Amino acid sequence: MKKYLLPFIVFMAVAGASYYLYQKHNPFTYYEDEVHVHSDFLIYINDKKIDLTDTKYQSSAEQILHKNVHLHDGDDNVVHRHAEGITFAEFLGSVGFTLTNDCLTTDTGETLCDTESTVLTLYVNKQPYSNITSYIPQEEDQILLYYGTKDNPNLNQYLDSVTNDSCIFSGTCPERGIAPAESCGLTCEI
Repeated sequence: MKKYLLPFIVFMAVAGASYYLYQKHNPFTYYEDEVHVHSDFLIYINDKKIDLTDTKYQSSAEQILHKNVHLHDGDDNVVHRHAEGITFAEFLGSVGFTLTNDCLTTDTGETLCDTESTVLTLYVNKQPYSNITSYIPQEEDQILLYYGTKDNPNLNQYLDSVTNDSCIFSGTCPERGIAPAESCGLTCEI
């Protein structure tokens, strides 16, 4: 019996370490510091609002795009973040977009980069955010990702059109109603 004890201990240590490393580097596991943060956002490309209400962009019990950040229930105005350190760029990656500081590649493969006449800008609470890829959505932030002409007369209208519905999901504006049950396929309680 004793001759099997050492190999068993070694096996368990290796299995435990392997499981730990897998969980730590698996994008579909929760990060250590779980949170439930809600932020409003819109994406405008060349004066067109990008619609993310299609089921291919929405998480559900049948389709989990990313456990730590997602949209759900057909709502494309509020992003739900469930872990510390999740960037807006990572969220966009979960719905098929790629965001760098100078370019946005859509889920259809169209790449849009800064040029002399166009600009890619991330606005957070109506202010430009300089390092786009490092931005982590915070509770009730209003986010606009804009690609278009530099002096677009519609830009203020786009900034004003970002909803403030995240407060409903956060429970900080009870006068506007109670958040609907969240069916994101994960643990989505406040």
